[in-house]
Order: sequence, then structure tokens, then C-alpha cells
Amino acid sequence: MTPRPISAWGILAALLMVGGCAVDQQKEVDKYRRVLDAVVPAPAPTTQPHAALTLARAMAIASQNNETLGLNGEDYLQALIDKNRAVANFLPTVSLQPNFAVEQKPSGSASATPGSAGVGATSGGGGFRTHGSTLTRFEAPVVGDINLFNGFGDIANLRAAKATIEQRRHALLDVQQTVLLNVSQVFYQVLRSEQQVEQLRNSLQVQEARVADQEDKLKNGLATQLEVAQSQAQAAATAAQLAQAEGDVITGRSTLAFVVGVPSVAQTLVDDLTVPDRRADESEFEAQALAHRQDLLAAGAQVAAARHSVDVAISEYYPSVSLNAAGFLYREFYSDASKWDAILSANVPIFSAGRIKADVRVAWSRLRQAALSESQVRRQAFEDVQTSYQNVLTSERRIKELQEEVRAADEALRQAQAQFNNGQAILLDVLTAQDQLLSAQLNLTSARFDRSVFYLNLLRASGQLLPYVGGKPTSRPTTDATSPPQPGVRK
Repeated sequence: MTPRPISAWGILAALLMVGGCAVDQQKEVDKYRRVLDAVVPAPAPTTQPHAALTLARAMAIASQNNETLGLNGEDYLQALIDKNRAVANFLPTVSLQPNFAVEQKPSGSASATPGSAGVGATSGGGGFRTHGSTLTRFEAPVVGDINLFNGFGDIANLRAAKATIEQRRHALLDVQQTVLLNVSQVFYQVLRSEQQVEQLRNSLQVQEARVADQEDKLKNGLATQLEVAQSQAQAAATAAQLAQAEGDVITGRSTLAFVVGVPSVAQTLVDDLTVPDRRADESEFEAQALAHRQDLLAAGAQVAAARHSVDVAISEYYPSVSLNAAGFLYREFYSDASKWDAILSANVPIFSAGRIKADVRVAWSRLRQAALSESQVRRQAFEDVQTSYQNVLTSERRIKELQEEVRAADEALRQAQAQFNNGQAILLDVLTAQDQLLSAQLNLTSARFDRSVFYLNLLRASGQLLPYVGGKPTSRPTTDATSPPQPGVRK
């Protein structure tokens, strides 16, 4: 009746529990970082902190630092973990389940020696020990349990988990492209404001020189007070525009630092995007959207996951079979007690008060929702492509017209100055011509940046927005001579 030693088993169980608690946090994060970095590699370190910041590098930094990507990456990681949990349903579980029982010693005819049925002894003679008026029993079984058949529900659950992983991966990449597009929009807004500042400063210098010239002429009686006031008013208006543009640069750089994920952006910004003069037809971009747009692919994967979830719900109607086995490392009266036992059990649903039917109905409803969502995303993709494509075409036509307007306004200013110098025009004519030229120049600058943003929107709408890292094209490489021209990077 000597108790069986369990010290080695206890130490092993303790080690397993301690080891199971350890999780490599960086390794977990790396699982979704690999997905993101495959599209946007981490930016190369630079030894020049004040080197120019290109759009490509700004996107690469944002892809590393943006918290939204981290949040969606954790969703993807949790989907991977759910798959591991689904796989675990096919495997047995093993646990150490020691237990210690204490009960009052029966009296009278119910009292019996330990190990008898009268004191709750188990089959095989494993009974209680008597300690005065109490009985005690200690057991240390290792229990294993496995599902032999679960109505194919485990298989459907595993397939749903795999589809969910795909949905989360595509959703993660879709968020990444949204972040990159946001970076480009803020980047170009800052460039737009800085270009306006430069143009306004140049214009203000000319206007201030004209004010000084008119004041000198006024002193010599060659100009009127009205002409001086008019030149001063235009210079003041330009100065106000300059102040607004300079403020826009400051706030724009602050916003750019936020979306990129850095404390500040003080470097010179360099536009390294080349918008191609030729591009594919609108139908080609629509086909690219169907094949590569991440939110549409995510919606398709969501439909697949919902379809498998229906199978999971239907499997509840089927019977299930499980096996439970226990091997005892220690029992009271170990030499007389059974060393193991096993139970094969089956469960056949007969009446569930409508619970299973409700689960099936909900699963079908979620499948219909997923299908409707996919249809909506598909239609949204076509609408985005059509709108973005037309915006690019409109911006290009507008640029051509504005270029002609700038040319004509510059000629008008030259003619107005010549006539004014010859006494054939008044100063107001010169100021009006100069104001028209400045307005046309600002509009042309804005339109050029608009075209770049619209083109990136088009790439985003068609699922082709990739960063221009290391001189690579912004969209997927072509595979044949008939493929549409791709955007590139200025060397």
C-alpha cells in the first residue's frame, strides 16, 4: 500500500505549465509585419537626418509606424491563432487532474472499512482512508479526451478559420493602401502650399518694388496718389495670401508628421512620382480592380468564411462521439485500485428546443449579409475607378488650358507694362494683368498636384497602389508587350 512516487511527474507538469505561459511578443508581431513589409519594405536607414524626404520614403516610414496598421495586424494575428484553435479540435487534450476528497465517516450500518461501497469507494477497490470521524481520498489521474466524430463541424470550422485568415490579410493590406494614400494626399498638399509660398514671395517682391517706384514717382509728380494706393492694396493682398500659404505649410507639415508617424518633418520634400502620359483604358483598370483590389478580395473571403460557418451550424444536427481515458499516477490503496479507465460516449441530438435551428438560421443570415457586402464593395470598386479615371482626364485637360492661360496672362502683363511705360495704359491695367498672371500660376500649380493625387487615387481604386521603393514602379510589373504602361520614378 505504499504510495506511488509522483515527484518527477509533478516537476514535469510544472515545467510544461511555465513553458506554456511564455510568448515571444516580437515573434507574434513579426507575423503580420511580414505581410506588410512584403508590399512596403522597411526604409533603409540614413546617416543624413536632414536629407530630402521623398514620397516613397514617407510611405515606407508610415507603413512601419502607423498604429492603425498595428491594430489591423493584431486582427490578422488573432485569425491565425483561431486557426490553431480549430486544429486543436482534432487533437486530444491531456491534463493532470489531482483531487482530494474529504467526507464525514458514516455511522451505524452505513459504516464500513475503507474501500467498500458503503463509504463511496470506487470500483477496483480504490477507497478512502479513515482519520477519526472523517474519510479522505487523494487521486492524481492524467486525463485524456478526444473528439472522434463531431458531425464534420470541426472540418467546417477549420475551413472557416482559413477563410477568415485570408479575409483579415486582405483587409490588412487594404488598410495599408489607405494609409499610403493618406500620406500622399498630405504630402502633395504640403508641396502645393510650399509652391504657392514661393510664387507669392516672388510676386510680392515685384509688387513691393512697384510700390516703391510709384512712391518715388509720386514725390516727383509723375504718379497720382490713386496709383500708389492701388499698388499698395495689391501688395497687401498678396502679403495676406502669402501669410495664409505659410501657415498652411506649417500645419500641413504637422499633419504629415502625424500620418507618417514621426515627431516632425523638417526636411525638404521631393516629389518622386512620374504620372505617365499614356495609360490603359478605363475597362482595364476595372479588370485590375476585380483581380487586385484588397477590400473586394477580403469581401470574397468573408463570403467563404460565412459559407463554412453554415456547415458548422448544420453539423449540430449530427451525432458526436468522444473518448475519455484516465491513467492514475496515484490513488489511495494504489495496489488494489484500478490503474486506468476509459469512457466512449456518444451524443445524439433529439430535441434542442429550437436552438440548433436558430443557429442555422443565423448562419444563413450572416452568409446573405456577406454576399450583399461583397456586391456593394464590387459596385463601389467600379464607381471608384470610373470617378478616379475621369478625375485624371479632367485634371489633364485643365492643366493644358491653364498652361495656355499662364502663357496668355504673361503676354498680357508684358503688353500692359509696355503700354504703361508708353503712357497708353494706366497702372490699374498693369496690376490687373499681374493679378491674373499670379492667379493662373497658382491654379496651374494646384492642378499639377491634383493630377498626381488623382492618379494615385486611380491606382488605389484599381488595387494597384504600391510604393515606389528603390526605383520600382508604383503598380504591378507588366508581363507582356500588350500590358498598359506603368508609372515609374524619376531618376
